[in-house]
Amino acid sequence: VRLASGNGKSLLNFASYNFLGFIDNPEFEKRAVETLRKYGVGSCGPPGFYGTLDVHMELEKHLAAFVGHSAAILYSQAFTTILSVIPCFSKRGDIIVADEAVNFSLQQAIALSRSKVYWYKHNDMADLERVLKDVNKQLTGRRGKNALPRKFIVTEGLFHNTGDISPLKDLVDLKHRYKFRIILDESLSFGVLGKRGAGLTDHFNVDPHEVDLLIGALSYAIGASGGFCCADKDLVEHQRLSGLGYCFSASMPGILAVAASDAIRALESNPEGHFVSMRENASLLQTLLRRIPGLQVEGALESPLMHIRLTPETLVRMKRSGGAWTKTDIDRVLAELVEEAQKDGVFLTRAMYVDEHERLLPNSSIRVCVSCAHTRKDIEKCAHAIKNAVSRVTSKKR
Repeated sequence: VRLASGNGKSLLNFASYNFLGFIDNPEFEKRAVETLRKYGVGSCGPPGFYGTLDVHMELEKHLAAFVGHSAAILYSQAFTTILSVIPCFSKRGDIIVADEAVNFSLQQAIALSRSKVYWYKHNDMADLERVLKDVNKQLTGRRGKNALPRKFIVTEGLFHNTGDISPLKDLVDLKHRYKFRIILDESLSFGVLGKRGAGLTDHFNVDPHEVDLLIGALSYAIGASGGFCCADKDLVEHQRLSGLGYCFSASMPGILAVAASDAIRALESNPEGHFVSMRENASLLQTLLRRIPGLQVEGALESPLMHIRLTPETLVRMKRSGGAWTKTDIDRVLAELVEEAQKDGVFLTRAMYVDEHERLLPNSSIRVCVSCAHTRKDIEKCAHAIKNAVSRVTSKKR
């Protein structure tokens, strides 16, 4: 959780997704070196040819058992997992109903599927039900080739752009009521939510089989790389033949598969040792940040990821001419906030987006990530640094 800066001083890291402190775990490093000497650097081939190792098959079994689903399939990259899974099952003529705040990779996967897409307001179950009703109404009486298209609800467990959590129980209820399937991206929530860290289904105590396609990443909380999809066995086996990222990409290096397995075993052996401190740290930091005048905090209380930005009233007061703020102006102010916090020994980062490719561009913000490895003193130092940064930056007229 500490980084070396250019001036020789260390910085507290509140910018990386090292929620469980696994990145610099010495036991994991030792096992990684042993694995490297046994398997080498990479597999040099796709899983379906000569790229599958015993550690890959063990990790797939381990993931399925940990999540509580029937089977699992590994992908070598988290981003391409989503890009492969959704187009593998949803094609031209099929229907996707998606949350308007889903992350960039989900947006791209939905576009690649060429399906008919409907969007509902972020985490608004009443609006989702309205859309589902409209879709089913349009399909009533339809005949011919596309009379019974496949229908999916697509959303995230822990939203990358907001820090919010999806209301899974409501989603499952609507799924059954309107005959849809659920595709859930648990990239950020896997290893973070739930008593065991198994994600959103664990958090809400919902049977994982209620989620038809559960997508996860091993590159965030787990601290390895790659992604996976948990589903019924038939759906997993279909991906081994039709998932483009599985068929045509080299499999993940054995060293990363072992690192992911070690991380999951660590969660199984001592869940409270990681989650209690992480959630206490997240709750404490949110509480402290919400007390800072002029600062807006976005994110669920249980989330170790949150977004902060200056309130509209504060921005109005800062504008000398009284004119409107552009996105470039706000980004520049947030960059100053990051620099000011760094002077006090805290490393932060702005949330970055490919502006022209985002369907609904999120408001500019600074992304803050909390780790279980942070101490209470670290959390208080972070809040103090942000408070001082806000005070210094907002005192200047623009």
